[in-house]
Amino acid sequence: AQCISPDGMYMFFTGCNRPDGLGRCDIYLSKREGKNWSAPFNIGAPINTPGWESQPSLSADGKTLYFVSTRPGGKGGYDIWKSDLKDQGGWTVPVNLGPTVNTPYDEQSPFIHADGQTLYFSSNGWPGLGNKDLFMSKKDSTGKNWGVPKNLGYPINTFGEESGLILLY
Repeated sequence: AQCISPDGMYMFFTGCNRPDGLGRCDIYLSKREGKNWSAPFNIGAPINTPGWESQPSLSADGKTLYFVSTRPGGKGGYDIWKSDLKDQGGWTVPVNLGPTVNTPYDEQSPFIHADGQTLYFSSNGWPGLGNKDLFMSKKDSTGKNWGVPKNLGYPINTFGEESGLILLY
């Protein structure tokens, strides 16, 4: 569960059960230094909590981080959250994407499209063909609210478990 910033300079990834962890799994960051990556560091609060944070997806402008968490305040088991990069550095307090995206069940594997308006994710809470299906939700005309997720349908989804998607653009 990793993503690389659009400029190729930063890698966000999930690390679990690490000595510097705040919870079972946390999001870490490493910076490209020439051909190598720096020693990773835990990005800390407010992104990471004593809960489970994982599956980072950074927007194309590098300003919004989408991720999955079991933190308090969610709608179900695993929910999709977002946090914005502050002008002076650091991240805003994460916001749950709400009941239009998250269900009482599990939403995972967020992938924000380069348009910043389309979110792909996996869920076992929305009607589907199998255990987990892939869905797409688009922001409304205000750019603030997510639309009702659409199942990507067969043959992308099957009776099995589809749990991740990356679009190359």
